[in-house]
Amino acid sequence: MKKIQKYIINFELHNEHLCKLRVKGKYNNITLINAYAPTEDKTEETKEQFYDDLQSMVDMVPKNDLIIILGDVYPKLGKEPAYQKIIGKHTLHEETNRN
Repeated sequence: MKKIQKYIINFELHNEHLCKLRVKGKYNNITLINAYAPTEDKTEETKEQFYDDLQSMVDMVPKNDLIIILGDVYPKLGKEPAYQKIIGKHTLHEETNRN
């Protein structure tokens, strides 16, 4: 554990949906953002606030850092033609959701 600790620059807990860990890298530092979006049944206001908060966290990351966003934003990719190059013709969902 002590070997890992020396590489940690900062840890920031924003709320129950977002936290950020910044670690030293060999060439560039790495910022890991752990994000768990509100589910589809939440209000639009709640979902918009989450994405605003996520964008604010990303905007505050130093420009030279590698950013990796982890977690679950509950996306559903549907059978729309725009997504066939990404997922092919096989998907569980008929329509793509806003997440």
